[in-house]
Amino acid sequence: MLRRSLLLGVGAGALAAPATSTAQGAWPRGPITMVVPFAAGGITDRTARLLQPLMQRELGVPIGVVNITGAAGAVGMQHVIDQPADGNTIVQMVETIRSYPAMGQTNLTWRDFDMIGLFVVSTSYLCVRPDSPIRNATDFVRELRAQDGRLSIGQPGPGTMGFVAMTAFMARENVRYNAVMFPGHAPGQVGLLRGDVEAVTTDAPSARELIMGRRIRPVFHWAAQPTTLPGFGDIPGVSPELRSMDDLLPIGGWYGPAVKRGTPQPIMERITQAYQRAARDPIAQRFWDETGTLPSNLLRDEANAFIERETRRISWLLHDNGRSLRDPATVNLERLSS
Repeated sequence: MLRRSLLLGVGAGALAAPATSTAQGAWPRGPITMVVPFAAGGITDRTARLLQPLMQRELGVPIGVVNITGAAGAVGMQHVIDQPADGNTIVQMVETIRSYPAMGQTNLTWRDFDMIGLFVVSTSYLCVRPDSPIRNATDFVRELRAQDGRLSIGQPGPGTMGFVAMTAFMARENVRYNAVMFPGHAPGQVGLLRGDVEAVTTDAPSARELIMGRRIRPVFHWAAQPTTLPGFGDIPGVSPELRSMDDLLPIGGWYGPAVKRGTPQPIMERITQAYQRAARDPIAQRFWDETGTLPSNLLRDEANAFIERETRRISWLLHDNGRSLRDPATVNLERLSS
């Protein structure tokens, strides 16, 4: 239960009442496509393939999952925007969209979509090889300062959760490091095993097997409380050992279904109803337990508001610390008020 209380502070009742559905409406009439903007096998893909049969059962029409990859998910999201706003194309939204205004992978933002719900959240982990002298967050800071920019840290690409986590660490602890970019979490873990880097930022679902097999070791995760990874045990939060990032925590990723903005409200209500029932299925609970992820319980307007807050705080964090490629103000993104 400790793991369940980490993120977002939303009670279990948030999934209680299904949205009103349209009675015997014309939608859906045929197959639905669920777009995953990342490669097969990752947490975004696994989330989609968990929800696909459950939502298919509720909607009564086939749902096909397709992977359309590139530019931190921007290619797949553009594909969704290129389709009619008719509910027949659903995208598995991923947290990289919060970095688009700062990193410039695309001119798309979360404002081009409407969330159905945030299904799962996953904090960023710092992992090392088992023989590393880095045992905790204090050791990590000490090593970063001793090497003064030479310590190599693998990250799953610009704008990703690990990129954001290390930007926060750099800014708040006043340290430097050598950022090594990999095309995803799994390649970064391979780089760590090969000795290409001294540590990687990753997530629990993609690293779980290597962690359980004691081939890589989690030092901490970017949250204010410890978490429990099934099959391994407790992993401390970066706070309270280091308190400098408390206002930014937790730092990680999130995933859930969304549709192109402009989709008719009756269709969105049908999709929401199907999603809510899927998220209450025991299969979903087992997924959270087995992957070390958390349910977020945020739906529709609450999910959209959460993504807006995340985008504003992350965009300005990146910009203020020299990690963005464009000024967020140029895309009408204001700072969060203090």
